[in-house]
Amino acid sequence: MYPLDPTKALPAEAYRSESAFDHEVRRIWRGGWVFVGTVDQIPNPGDYVTTFLGGHSVTVLRAQDGEVRALSNLCAHRGTPLVDDPVITKRFQCPYHAWTYRDDGELIAVPFTQRDEIDRSAHCLPRYRCEEWHGLLFVSMNLDVPTLAERFAHLEPIAQEHRLGELHHWTSQRSSEEWAANWKLVVTNAMESYHLFHVHPETLEPYTPTSTAYYVVGSADGTATGGAQKGDDDYVLLSLPPNFVGVISGDSFLYQFVEPLAVDRTRTTSGGAFRQRDPEKASRLAGLLTKASSRLSESLVPDFLPEDKWICERGQLAASGEYEPGPLVPMEQVVVDFHHYLDRQLNGAAAPPVTTSADVGIARREVAS
Repeated sequence: MYPLDPTKALPAEAYRSESAFDHEVRRIWRGGWVFVGTVDQIPNPGDYVTTFLGGHSVTVLRAQDGEVRALSNLCAHRGTPLVDDPVITKRFQCPYHAWTYRDDGELIAVPFTQRDEIDRSAHCLPRYRCEEWHGLLFVSMNLDVPTLAERFAHLEPIAQEHRLGELHHWTSQRSSEEWAANWKLVVTNAMESYHLFHVHPETLEPYTPTSTAYYVVGSADGTATGGAQKGDDDYVLLSLPPNFVGVISGDSFLYQFVEPLAVDRTRTTSGGAFRQRDPEKASRLAGLLTKASSRLSESLVPDFLPEDKWICERGQLAASGEYEPGPLVPMEQVVVDFHHYLDRQLNGAAAPPVTTSADVGIARREVAS
């Protein structure tokens, strides 16, 4: 593993080491809660989506009884993926030898065998923890993790205040692309507002100035930060490690989440949810984020996502060299929180208690007119 001081930047080894990446896959992506999608993606019984947790294919479905479940997407016979593109189904049949499973993972059919020849109860699909938090779906391959309610208790007042669970997720316009950067570079870039003035001087900085960013509350389990924006109420940014960052702006919740593909490659996906079903009636910032993430139409300002991609991929270049990690400034407390998450998941370190704005000392400031 790479040396980790939560108050400092990560060393180059954290972005290039194959052994460190493998350790992260085991302890983070297969050992804790990971954001996988939204409830609006599977509204009806028989709906499902497939995703990957540390390279392992998983099916998240709404069963016939209405329960949301997460099952392995690999046949218990010879490991062939069961399904790819979402369709409506009550059962899952392997395309190789037609072993068939119910939506609770039970093996119910093995062609060309006697009924007692195969112990079907011993070859069910593994079932994983799956929970919802205000419309967001998380899955854990580790059955012993605390509930989402426990994990996000310090963020619950914010979710309630903004009525996140009432939003409509705009599932048809999600956008994904591959970035040539380690997943930690991508997700920490999405978390912090310290870089806006220099990386996004014409796109985000005029609407959400870096100088107005502030800390709300956070811990290794998740952090809320905020900032003022011209012409609208303050935005709130929720960072839910390891892979989800969302911006609450007015009646909109625009988000980005990541999936590690390799030590230097990350799939980055953007999406959003809205109070109204028409996202064009959202706030100015939400409109900017929506157009940037969905590529719906020409924006009045340049798209900021290529700027984020450029700076993350530039950061990945440093992984080929050596440097002494520098200290994180107070405005990067959200990154400190994330590093405590890494230290806990990877090294078993005890995480500090919840941090508040009073602890960080970054007061809210108005946007200059």
